[in-house]
Amino acid sequence: MKRDIVFLVDASDDVGNTDFAVVRDFLTSIIDNLDVGYDKVQVGLILYSTYADTEFYLDTYLSKADILTHVRRLRLKGGTRRNTGAAMEHAYRYHFINSAGSRKKNGVAQFLVLITGGASSDDVSRAAAALKRAAIMSFAVGVKNADLAELNDIAIDPSLVFRESESHSLPNIQGEVTTLLSTLPAPRVIPEEPTVVVEPVIPDGGSKRDIMFLVDTSDNVGRANFPSVRDFLSSIMENLDIGSDRVRIGLVQYSNYAETEFYLNTYSSEDEVLTHVKGLKLRGGRNINTGAALDFVLRYHFTRFGGSRKDEGVPQVLVLITSGSSGDDVKTPADKMKQDAMIIFAIGAKNANPAQIKEIASDPGLVFNVQELHSLPNIKEQVTSSLLTLAAPPVTHYKSKVMAERVTHTIPEVTSEAEIKRDIVFLIDESDNIGNSNAPHVRDFITRIIENLDIGSDRVRVGLVLYSDAPETKFYLNTYSRKDELLSLLRPLRFKGGVTANTGKALDFVFKHHFTKSLGSRKDEGVPQFLVLITGGRSGDDIKASADALKRAAIMTFAIGARNTDTAQLKEIAFEPNLVYNLRDFYSLSDIQEKVLPQIQRLRVPEIIIDEPKLDNREPTVAPTEVPAVRKRDIVFLIAGSSEMGRSFLQVRDFLKKIIQELDIGPDRDQVAVVQYSSDPKLEFGLNTHLTRDAVSDAIKKLRLKPGRPLNTGVALDYVTRNVFSPSAGSRGDAGASQILVLITAGKSRDDVGQAADTIKQAGIVPIVIGAKNADATELQQIVSNSDSVLKLGDFHELTTIQQELLSKVRAVSVIEEPTVPAEVVRREMSERDIIFLIDGSDNVGNTNLPFVKDFITRIVRNLAVGSDQVRVGLAQYSDDTEAEFYLNTYSSEAELLSHIRTLRLRGGTTANTGSALDFASKYFFTSSAGSRIKENIPQFLVLVTSGRSDDDVEAPSDALKRAAVMTFAVGVKHTDRAQLEEMAIDPSLIFSVNDFQSLPDLLDQMIIPLTTLAVPTVIEEPISIEEQVITTEARKRDIVFLIDGSPGMGRSFPLVRDFVKNVVQELDIGPDKDQVAVVQYSSDSRVEFGLKTYSTNDELMNAIHKLRLKTGRPLNTGAALDYVTRNVFSPSAGSRGDAGASQILVLITAGKSSDDVGQAADTMKQAGIVPIVIGAKNADTAELQKIVYEPNFILKLGDFKELLSIQKELVSKVKTVFIIEEITTVTPEVSPEEMNKRDIVFLIDGSENVGNTNLPLVHDFIRNIVENLNIGSDRVRVGLAQFSHNAETEFYLNTYSSKADILRHVKGLQLKGGTMLNIGTALDFVFRNHFTDHAGSRKEQGVPQFLVLFTGGRSTDAVKPYADKLKRAAITTFAVAIRNADEAQLQEIATDPSLVFSVKEFQNLPHVQERLMTPLSTLTAPTVTIKESIVIAGESMITSEEAPAARQRDIVFLIDGTLGMGKAFPLVRAFLVKVIQELDIGPDKDQVAMVQYSHDSKTEFGLNTYASKDEVLAAAAQLRRKTGRVLNTGAALNYVTRNVFTASAGSRQDMGATQILVLITAGKSRDDVGQAAHAVKQAGIVPIVIGAKAVHPAELQQLVYSPDFIFIQKTFQTVPQIQQQLTSILKSVSLESLDDQPQ
Repeated sequence: MKRDIVFLVDASDDVGNTDFAVVRDFLTSIIDNLDVGYDKVQVGLILYSTYADTEFYLDTYLSKADILTHVRRLRLKGGTRRNTGAAMEHAYRYHFINSAGSRKKNGVAQFLVLITGGASSDDVSRAAAALKRAAIMSFAVGVKNADLAELNDIAIDPSLVFRESESHSLPNIQGEVTTLLSTLPAPRVIPEEPTVVVEPVIPDGGSKRDIMFLVDTSDNVGRANFPSVRDFLSSIMENLDIGSDRVRIGLVQYSNYAETEFYLNTYSSEDEVLTHVKGLKLRGGRNINTGAALDFVLRYHFTRFGGSRKDEGVPQVLVLITSGSSGDDVKTPADKMKQDAMIIFAIGAKNANPAQIKEIASDPGLVFNVQELHSLPNIKEQVTSSLLTLAAPPVTHYKSKVMAERVTHTIPEVTSEAEIKRDIVFLIDESDNIGNSNAPHVRDFITRIIENLDIGSDRVRVGLVLYSDAPETKFYLNTYSRKDELLSLLRPLRFKGGVTANTGKALDFVFKHHFTKSLGSRKDEGVPQFLVLITGGRSGDDIKASADALKRAAIMTFAIGARNTDTAQLKEIAFEPNLVYNLRDFYSLSDIQEKVLPQIQRLRVPEIIIDEPKLDNREPTVAPTEVPAVRKRDIVFLIAGSSEMGRSFLQVRDFLKKIIQELDIGPDRDQVAVVQYSSDPKLEFGLNTHLTRDAVSDAIKKLRLKPGRPLNTGVALDYVTRNVFSPSAGSRGDAGASQILVLITAGKSRDDVGQAADTIKQAGIVPIVIGAKNADATELQQIVSNSDSVLKLGDFHELTTIQQELLSKVRAVSVIEEPTVPAEVVRREMSERDIIFLIDGSDNVGNTNLPFVKDFITRIVRNLAVGSDQVRVGLAQYSDDTEAEFYLNTYSSEAELLSHIRTLRLRGGTTANTGSALDFASKYFFTSSAGSRIKENIPQFLVLVTSGRSDDDVEAPSDALKRAAVMTFAVGVKHTDRAQLEEMAIDPSLIFSVNDFQSLPDLLDQMIIPLTTLAVPTVIEEPISIEEQVITTEARKRDIVFLIDGSPGMGRSFPLVRDFVKNVVQELDIGPDKDQVAVVQYSSDSRVEFGLKTYSTNDELMNAIHKLRLKTGRPLNTGAALDYVTRNVFSPSAGSRGDAGASQILVLITAGKSSDDVGQAADTMKQAGIVPIVIGAKNADTAELQKIVYEPNFILKLGDFKELLSIQKELVSKVKTVFIIEEITTVTPEVSPEEMNKRDIVFLIDGSENVGNTNLPLVHDFIRNIVENLNIGSDRVRVGLAQFSHNAETEFYLNTYSSKADILRHVKGLQLKGGTMLNIGTALDFVFRNHFTDHAGSRKEQGVPQFLVLFTGGRSTDAVKPYADKLKRAAITTFAVAIRNADEAQLQEIATDPSLVFSVKEFQNLPHVQERLMTPLSTLTAPTVTIKESIVIAGESMITSEEAPAARQRDIVFLIDGTLGMGKAFPLVRAFLVKVIQELDIGPDKDQVAMVQYSHDSKTEFGLNTYASKDEVLAAAAQLRRKTGRVLNTGAALNYVTRNVFTASAGSRQDMGATQILVLITAGKSRDDVGQAAHAVKQAGIVPIVIGAKAVHPAELQQLVYSPDFIFIQKTFQTVPQIQQQLTSILKSVSLESLDDQPQ
């Protein structure tokens, strides 16, 4: 019997050599009794302790003798830890896979035999669960100190647990284990497929991955060998498909410390990366700290800001190349990387330490060793292949990390790359409180922190002060700018001692003498300031005044104490309570390093609110009339210093000088600051820098333009709000000074200004905007409080004309005595409301993140007016089931609520059943008994916080909440499913997503406003159910087919199903003119047990059912089975009486998820008039079952088939009351029968994410309401439907349905196809070709009016005009319904007439369109078409009208980019060209084709007259190979084809009237000028068409073509097949005539 058996053997120190020999003999005995062979039993072996080592794989040895020889040589591996969980994961990931010899996919039983001598050091449950889900039968053999509970957790069944007190007793169980291994049937459990990827995959074209190269450039490498390293890197990178949306590359070199060469997001093209690598220089260094370098890469490169896309699921890969042994620990950082699912390659050369290399690599298969660096090319193919094929490994266990609770709103986190700058001063108590015995612990702590910081004068600066009775500076923030200098000073650090520790005096000292500009502090530049205090005792003096001064200055103080410190003092010193660390001893400093470092790296400059803020509801505005001048104003001029400003900067500077002369500058009067910005902001001088008019004027004179692009106005607004309008920067807002911002800009911002503008206004700052040149008026209006505050100019020459107006506005700003503060710190007064928090309490959140969730809820509650007659709050948490923490009427005060929240404990669990939790909330919280005031019309809210995809269906309970007018806020953290959040939230604006739990407070402002202001929504009831639309009479005749899952997933439950079917059939009225029954079993294929007409009596049926036996077989193809019964069982020839009016009923009984798609087959079944009822149990997928049935109540879901009896009556009832669908033909009374004559109407619906599932019901209603008002019938109004996104697909044709009921039923079941790209042009072409044709039901030839109703929510990414014109020429009347982001200009092009364009802002407004659309749709007749259109461009006319005679001959030249930039996309382009050529009519007097490749120069692959037949051209095209080359000279290539290919000598037939067409396919921006060459192409009478992808420059391509319709820009060449039909259409129709031939 075939089986795959992997032995996993504990080889840790605990086992010992003596016992290991016994285990080895035990293994030998078992293997000796197995029938080993290629087609029989295969064996693999792993030894493990701290980590797992593969001894051999399942396919390593094919003979028993070889296996036994290996086993007899086994030696104890050793190791202090026993990580059984990690070892099981290793077996799961690297042994039970095809490439390691597993035959699991062939149905061969999989076994894991664990032999262990003690309890595991890590968690085993996740790995054990993964093995069980994968149907791997785990045996757990424990000896000595093995934990019985753990063994039970690991084994797939308790009967497979064996425990012996001593190793020498193992022979006692050898016989039983061997027998079970030889006789157990193939998997006892067939669960759903594992949720983790366990095998390498071969991605398409290299797929997406983020690859960091970490290269040792120490003296071990040497200058002579470094070129070999550089060439090796280049050779690897040349084989990768590099691009910002494909493979990203980063590079770090290291010796004693690491240094970034470039990040993952620095370069987006292969050329840029290779150019940088080519210029790489050896940095040198005697020491190698590989551990620190690994940590550096993890912290600064595998992050969102470093360009990592790990949150998007892109594989993260590190390639380490080292030539020596590391001087520090490599295991800890390597383990962290593995826990984060990173794939680590370790390449060792020369003196590399093999043990370290092995410890670093993700798997032994990713370890590569070479003797010398010049041998690196020998491993290039291996490394490249692995880089291209390995998928991201799953993470099935996590080392727990303790994370500090996130600081409050006053300390925001770093949000951009620019904010890696920080100034850090360490203040160390060197008194006897610590002593020199503890100095090494303190020194190591500081060293570790510094090693993990990006030290540099323009990055992180560090200072150091020691103190006892008095402080002493060791170095200032600007003393050293290199990491190695800092570390060398720390190594000899000694403490001088002292009885007293005057901490207060030391705090004052660092405040006055270190956090100053002259000594290196960049506080005035907005750089975060940190003080890290480490002390060993209570301060001998007062600390409060000094600590308060530091807080007011926004210096974030960490207070770290050990031994005899006073906790109260530490709390007083620290900036926030969570920056306090009180330790038992200094040895424990290493334990908090991982807490302190992330805070230093993440936190940014805090907002300082000194007094208790109060809410002022008055929005600061510019008064319409002048009021008496205020005494104090803080005025900040924010100037766009980008390239768009250019020479106008001088005029702006002179304008500022004139304005300053009019202001009353002084300490207690007006203050002025100036900030310039482009991509980032730069403070020229602050509010408190210059205190006299002359000083300000002199500073303005010295201003110079800050060039740069792009223009990020949003970033700049945020910068001035946080860093210039702040007390530490001189703002006197708290003292009543008006806060005024004057923005002067010359262009449109590249980033969003809305949120930053809102923040400005909330902070009480009044914005006034001056815009000229390319400034966008709409954007400027977003920034100001009212439209009068925008001063728009044509050019900055006009500045003098607005000088007085600006001064008037500045002087008229009213003072708001109590400034508004951000909503998150304001207690709001609000109306009554009931709010339920529903919290994901599963392992998705985990105990590490629970404090962040509690903090988030606490902050919201503190912003609510809690009270029994005001805001009531309830709370529940859920995982596999839901548990109420407290109800709406449990607590009536804020204090009680917060007290409960503080004690909240995570319930835990691997499953998150969000749907079940929503249902629980609906049934048990939003009720009067639970305190809900829903019946009193009080607004009801549900705030869902979840961190993963729901394991059950969320749609039905979400709909129930919406129908009950409960407003659901969906907050998703980390790995949530956006589509599910959309289903759950009552509105898309109430979906909130963050990448991590620490970021939850960032949502407060966005959530508090709707939570405190929304009123009870109006509920629009969903369309009535199918039962209400039809007459439900009990049918006299029924044809009932039972379709039964016969796969192994059904297993022993089959007898229960068989008995159930017998019981149901006994309730039916069986007979020739009554009920008929058939039974079909299926697994991978279907088998008819008996047909509808096989048996005509009850007894015959009972006997037949009694004889049924399980079919078996895998996989489970439910889609194929549904298709089978529709075609072969529900057919007249097989006994179906559907045509005679018998109800057609399918009862599907299934135990698992289908391996194929069920959607299309289910639709076909419903279109055939078959009513499906589904019974699902065990692993059946609810979402899948929903697709099959008409209504959710036609699904009967069970936990297990033992519950079948409980649904027997319900099933019989449903079968007996299934309706006969009768045609419904209601006609609206407003429209006369004469108007409702014959017409063919096709609806073309946007199915992309522009619509989304949230809005789909509104689209359903829109179509349904129109259809209900039409006189449907095959000889009256016919309706068809298609939907589209990047491509189009048919829902039903004009002749698919002839009754209104059928159409409405299909519309109701419509599901969006999804997709982000919108190709309306392609979709228009699709319906023209596939719907408005005779075979699709169009009656165009009979003169019946043809209508197309286009519905879209976005702008098309392809050309629409050619296809819209085609529809117009065919007399098809096109309506265009626009919503949200649709492009009005495009729709005007598409619609037959401007009056047929209908626009609404939101989906809820669609009913307003319906009435306007119905009249023309019911009354318009077929238009008379007299279109003859020609486009005249630059002295030539391009005739695209169908009246233009098609050119008999065409000369088509394909000009293809062959550079490295094209890379691995070249085969895609080649395949595309082959398909296009197949569509051409190639021959001597027909079409001719040539191909040219180019990079820095051009190469003719074949000319126009080289081949005369299509077969020859196709053969030549198929053999095309990339030319290669780094430089792309498109201009030169255009000149080349014009002069050398489009010539008579090269085969051009232009003189004979053949159309000359050039198709350019390019992947990048040209290095030379294309303008002149493009002009020459057009002058030569050649029509250029351009296809661009990857790194092309759209503006450059525009120069090449006559019309934008002839440019096709794609993100990648993988989507280029989508434009094939458009390109072919243009090639066949385009012709060029001289202008002289056109009528003047």
